[in-house]
Amino acid sequence: MRLKEIIERFTLVSGFEMKEVSRFLPIIADCKALFEEQLRDPDERGLKRAEHACAVYAFYRVSMLGRLDDLSSFKVGDVQMSVEAIGDAAKKLWEAERESISDLIDISGGFAFRSVSV
Repeated sequence: MRLKEIIERFTLVSGFEMKEVSRFLPIIADCKALFEEQLRDPDERGLKRAEHACAVYAFYRVSMLGRLDDLSSFKVGDVQMSVEAIGDAAKKLWEAERESISDLIDISGGFAFRSVSV
């Protein structure tokens, strides 16, 4: 999987600007490693789908961090956003994405996020 592609997709799904994404690089890299462990030999189209799903999953994990820090809202560009609303949207997006990649990644035994490097 290509980290650059995952980061670009992360910016699209999260709304963060590229300059803001650097603080989330360890989480994105951990998600990439997790996906690579579980990924079944994909073709180019499958690889792009997996990279997109990885970006969605990374966004979901990042959205959960705000809840752990008791952060109630944050700003993305000029827009103020509620962490709870973002977390709920990210969770729904991940759940839909997880179903769409079930042919690429075995999630029958659960999909666990094992660690976060900070």
